Amino acid sequence: MWYGTSADGRLPLMGSAADLAATVSAARSNGLPVIPTVFDSSATGVMRAIIHDPARRKAHVQHIVDVVTTGNGGVAYDGIDLDYEVFAFGDGRAAWPSITPDWIAFVTELGGALHAKGKLLSVTVPPVWNGGADGYTVYAQHAIAPAVDRLRLMVYDWSNTSPGPIAPRSWVQSVLAYSSAQAPTSKLQLGIPGYGREWTYQKVSLQVCPDRASFGHHSIVMSAASALAAAHHVTPTRDPSGEITFAWDEQVTGPRVSPPVIQPVDPPVTGITGWGDNGLLRPALRLGSPVPVTCTVRHVVFVPDAASMRASVDAALASHWSGAILWALGYENTALYQQLGKVAQQRSGGALDVRLDAPVITDTSVAVTGVALHPQFDLPLPVTLTLSRITPSNITVVSTRTLTARATRAGLAAGVGPFHGIASTYSSLTPGNYRVCAKAALWSGATTTPNPCRSFSITAPAV
Repeated sequence: MWYGTSADGRLPLMGSAADLAATVSAARSNGLPVIPTVFDSSATGVMRAIIHDPARRKAHVQHIVDVVTTGNGGVAYDGIDLDYEVFAFGDGRAAWPSITPDWIAFVTELGGALHAKGKLLSVTVPPVWNGGADGYTVYAQHAIAPAVDRLRLMVYDWSNTSPGPIAPRSWVQSVLAYSSAQAPTSKLQLGIPGYGREWTYQKVSLQVCPDRASFGHHSIVMSAASALAAAHHVTPTRDPSGEITFAWDEQVTGPRVSPPVIQPVDPPVTGITGWGDNGLLRPALRLGSPVPVTCTVRHVVFVPDAASMRASVDAALASHWSGAILWALGYENTALYQQLGKVAQQRSGGALDVRLDAPVITDTSVAVTGVALHPQFDLPLPVTLTLSRITPSNITVVSTRTLTARATRAGLAAGVGPFHGIASTYSSLTPGNYRVCAKAALWSGATTTPNPCRSFSITAPAV
């Protein structure tokens, strides 16, 4: 989450530019794609107004494309991820019918603009479950799926107001079922939490608690859960939801100052007439001094662990989803990676697969198809197509275009989705000999692949 949003549709940097540069450099040195997230940090109604106005929406799309192509320090990113949660949690359900068509138009326009430059679009949204009866339908998963390369579901925060699991397995399964029917599963990723919550509440309702007693909940990262349980001498157990839970009681003693204790003055003052009740003064009262009290505070913790998170990953893969995302990096412990290391390999390794099919010629047009696939990352690659006219004396470049190889393609390697096809058409070509070559780039053009070419001829139409 490096970028926010402003009222003019621009994307201010939310973190340190130096930290961003270090992060990008580390990713690049390991050959990883870099797709930063834009978080809608604007106030309620701001982004809704931006995407509703066609001109402002177009400008916002351009600001995003500029960030992707310029990147940090002039180094381009490989795409962008949108996390626009204000629609769900700020604007309110009554506004959803008016937001949804504007949101669909915005995502569609942004996807087209990015794909034309060989860049990727990811969108992260809150989930929908119970067959569409519950959840955040404002994001219209089925309608935006054609325009995105990744649709990531934030399947956490099930329990907020009372103690309970963060991502119970029954809820996860319901989300998997719904979204699998809305979008190609190879585009879907399951968001899993690396945190839990500790709830505190007054155990005995008739007791009076001191002012220092604190109630409510706060987050606990999974890496801190074991130490917390040990500190209170309790043994975690596995809840039917799949998560770990434990609890303890605490006796809290201290002064009760607010609200103040009201004490009558002894003896009461009487015998003065002229005002008050029945012509008499009311008994005098005074504020009492702080009173020491004790009450029992109950602490309840629910938190995912490596086993429950592994179960979520297995469920996503069993549903043929692309994979899982962790919220957030740094919350986890090493046990998680020991579990994930046991997951059966989903995709093969090996060299890049870049090839062109025989061109299909129709009169003066030619359809160029092929494949550009990185076997490790199930992400569409940017491809540059160069069309040249060949004569006995020279080779002249007719056209150079960039696209994202994301057309549907059957028969690809095991474990990857079908969206790795090259598809482009050249029209109104003059008769002659031609050659088209495909050059696919890895992340931000750091490495290029072999340059397969295909030759063809356009003949003069019959007279």
